[in-house]
Amino acid sequence: MMYTKGILLLLSIPLIVVVNLSAGENKWIEGRYWYFVDNIKVEEGNSPEILLWSALPMNHKGQTAKIGKIYPEPAEIIHDSVNGNEIVFWRETELENKERTFFYYDFKVLPEKVETNIDPQKIIPYQKESEEYKRYTISEPWIEITPEIKEKATEIVGSETNPYFQAKKLFNWVVQNMSYEYPDVKERGAENSFKKLKGDCGEFSVVFAALCRAVGIPARTVTCIWFKGGGHQWAEVLLPPYGWIPVDPSVAEMMTPGSKAIDTEEAVKKFMESRGIPKKDPDYLFGNLYPNRVIVCIGNNIEAISNKTIIKKTFRFMQPGGSTAYPPAIELKELSDKTVHAGFYIFGEERDDVEFAIEEAQKELASSYFSVELYDKAEKGFLKIVGKKPEDAISWLNLGQIYMNKEDYDNAIEAFKKCVTGRAGSIKPVIEVWAHNLLGNCYDIKGMRDLAIIEYKKVIEMGVNYQGAIDFAKKYLTEPFRESNE
Repeated sequence: MMYTKGILLLLSIPLIVVVNLSAGENKWIEGRYWYFVDNIKVEEGNSPEILLWSALPMNHKGQTAKIGKIYPEPAEIIHDSVNGNEIVFWRETELENKERTFFYYDFKVLPEKVETNIDPQKIIPYQKESEEYKRYTISEPWIEITPEIKEKATEIVGSETNPYFQAKKLFNWVVQNMSYEYPDVKERGAENSFKKLKGDCGEFSVVFAALCRAVGIPARTVTCIWFKGGGHQWAEVLLPPYGWIPVDPSVAEMMTPGSKAIDTEEAVKKFMESRGIPKKDPDYLFGNLYPNRVIVCIGNNIEAISNKTIIKKTFRFMQPGGSTAYPPAIELKELSDKTVHAGFYIFGEERDDVEFAIEEAQKELASSYFSVELYDKAEKGFLKIVGKKPEDAISWLNLGQIYMNKEDYDNAIEAFKKCVTGRAGSIKPVIEVWAHNLLGNCYDIKGMRDLAIIEYKKVIEMGVNYQGAIDFAKKYLTEPFRESNE
């Protein structure tokens, strides 16, 4: 998100479009992943190209997947032999006279619940010389085994030697000691999140995985897309002979008293129902998995090596690619820096309707238009979103910033107020602190200093310093914000 002429705060939430979808166990779900690139401008003499990577839904415990048509013809389907991912790699060079282009793949998934019944006494020793054991017990970026993590893991498991009971103790510790807070991408990773004991679903998972690895239990992350509501990540631990067992510490934490992940009991209930979680029991999330999701990626630090083009990229995570990967799984070469792009899913009957997809792309690209200061296009996209979802806090926040850039401060104030009262799920605190900050800015510009001070104080009281929100509030608590500060 951006506020007032050039200060950029990145917060990208992937759009999931659900159309005529009756999700559930033992039902095939058909979908299409779309990726749009818009506002293409090619300067004479340039040789532009788009490189795009996206992980494909795979066969995995709890999911059978079939991949259909892929458009345009990809340069290669890359096999990640380490984690088992399949990655479609496009290399598009035919871009002259195109203002917009798109990519897609079709798929079918059969999602199923995973319910394990483990007898801890039947667990057999690890084959510590195997490549699988070595791969998933190492320290690596985002799953760092620091001396502090190793010390804490050893303390938690104590004298316990059975990997099942060790993993359960580590799971309980994470659920009881970590709290939900959406992190800046630069602050991600087990090392950082263990120090703060805060994070989102991905951070709960990497901290748990690092603790497991620290005591010799193979662990990794799994990334999915909800049928409703964006992306998610959980962990898996290897317990032979039972294989890889799902463990979801962040959803388990959501079910504990005082959780900040979801603000009301009713919202928790709706979340569980939409995901197919049968009961509000944190222990259920140790070993069992709900069905209403599409698994798209296994592991972190995924190497995508194209044998045909000799192009190599390493991604800390893919969800499933493009702009929802880190680093971004898209490269725009010799194209304008105002080229925008985004990916999204459409499930159901309208998944292959191009006109419908273009309409949805205008909404999903709104944030991208905004980031390159194409405010009129961005405004149209966000207005379409709030027209259908009037409580969408993210869109109201962005609309408020657009109005600020247009110096329409009255409409900006109304938009930020709607943001504060709107909904954004588990990331609402991140959204809300910046809405209060920007409300304060607007009040300062209008000479309403008393109201501005109230807003900055709210940010400090909330205690969420996402991308320096508290530091920003403290600055303008002591000196009024002016347009000249931009």
